Amino acid sequence: MRTVKIVSAAAVFAFATALPPAASPASERSPVPPAASDRSPVPGGGSALTLTLSVADGTGRGVSLTCDREGGSHPDPSTACGLLRRVGGDLSKLTYDIDMICPEEYLPHTVRALGTWEGRPVWFGRTYDNRCEMTALTGPLFHL
Repeated sequence: MRTVKIVSAAAVFAFATALPPAASPASERSPVPPAASDRSPVPGGGSALTLTLSVADGTGRGVSLTCDREGGSHPDPSTACGLLRRVGGDLSKLTYDIDMICPEEYLPHTVRALGTWEGRPVWFGRTYDNRCEMTALTGPLFHL
């Protein structure tokens, strides 16, 4: 057992560049985050995201989430929208329970969010060592 630690960007980069690239169809490739100049609010824009979870064992799922009127295909839109409201739609600021004790299991969980929050473009993507670490840092947002 171990306590979840937030890894520095340098360590993540070193680990990511040490692995050979995985082949994936074009439809599964990560979208390119919008440039800083493209992050201005869209007039009349709402809060709607597509959330995806891919697990190294080959399982995965994607759902929609709308927070103007809580809904979409997310299993718990009320809780998910509450988490997003708490951080103003900035998923990089999510810290659910960083003192959660997780097993030293390695089964990578990759999460992505793409859409808009209050009219501003949102792009988020991270890979966590396992489901416990993912939950410790994002709460139930990606429990799809």
